[in-house]
Amino acid sequence: MVHAHRVHRRVVDRTPYLRLDLGESSGPASPHVMAAIRDLSEPELSRYPDTRPLEELLAELHGVSTEQILVTAGSDEAIRQVFNAYVDEGARVVIPRPTFGAFVTAADVGGAYAGRVDCEDDLSLDPEAFRRALGRGTPRLAVLSLPDAPTGTAMATQDVLDLAQGAPETLFLINETFASYCGRTLLGGDPLPPNVVVLRSFSKDHGLAGLRVGYLVGHPDVLDAVDLVRPSYTVSAGALAGACAAVRDPDAMRRHVLGVRSAMDRLVSKLRIRGIEAKATSANFVLIKLSSPVQPWAAGFAARGVLVGTAGHVGPMAEFVRVTVNDDHEIDTFLDALDLLLLHGLQGAKQVKGVPGDWEQPESEGLA
Repeated sequence: MVHAHRVHRRVVDRTPYLRLDLGESSGPASPHVMAAIRDLSEPELSRYPDTRPLEELLAELHGVSTEQILVTAGSDEAIRQVFNAYVDEGARVVIPRPTFGAFVTAADVGGAYAGRVDCEDDLSLDPEAFRRALGRGTPRLAVLSLPDAPTGTAMATQDVLDLAQGAPETLFLINETFASYCGRTLLGGDPLPPNVVVLRSFSKDHGLAGLRVGYLVGHPDVLDAVDLVRPSYTVSAGALAGACAAVRDPDAMRRHVLGVRSAMDRLVSKLRIRGIEAKATSANFVLIKLSSPVQPWAAGFAARGVLVGTAGHVGPMAEFVRVTVNDDHEIDTFLDALDLLLLHGLQGAKQVKGVPGDWEQPESEGLA
């Protein structure tokens, strides 16, 4: 028997479960997205797609030129191609730990040496610790997130800019996938430093993970280098149409984000009534403190039809499960499963292999 919580996310048969493990939304933020996809003409479906309409909308949104926007097939493609363009085999990169697993995978595939900066006990990332890591040689690339996953914490934007200014020979890839929830961004104010490129996605705040649309904002020379190594026409016409509709409806996105933030507060309150510690993060998920190792909890929830996040939950995160928040119905379903586990216990937990936190386990990296 294959346990759902141990199945790699490439396995598509997750439909029977309430999926609270990967930060997915229960639906698009804007109702105009589906209409835009349905309204595609036959010529639009039969010709290679044009990213320029979306690039123009994003350039206006962020107050930059279209040459500073590069649309990609989700954040994963953007990450892989930035590494392909800038990181040679044996090059040094600096990456937080834990973080989004695609960064570590890209470093591994490229044969890079990854210097890791561990999060603190409160799950924050210390700017001085990161600065010390940058000082060990001249890293080709450094990764930071506003906020990060699976920790849900964010460094101050000025600290990020100070780090980039202090290491001008290093390209900084700043992941802002959850920026709308966090309220911190490097975009919309002063021009970005030439060694900073910002990664955005439509998956979280717009609720469009299935469309696989992301983009980079940065210096034209940086984006030209990335564009040279990536395949052509990786974003479909349907995805581009949906993304354009989403950008044109910013109020829907803001309502969605505010609704999630409100639901997070309700979930934390309900957990506190039960005497359970929980953290409302700067992303779209709550960290819930149970007990270490967390694998038995993931198995127990999966047996009750609910998937929760545990990948990357090592070190200071070893006692937390990660639960995506969308609406009251999903919150109630999760709490029903939790109450059953608290009532009946975790049968067989002593037989489940797991440690409080081994930073060196490759499979421990975050996949949020």
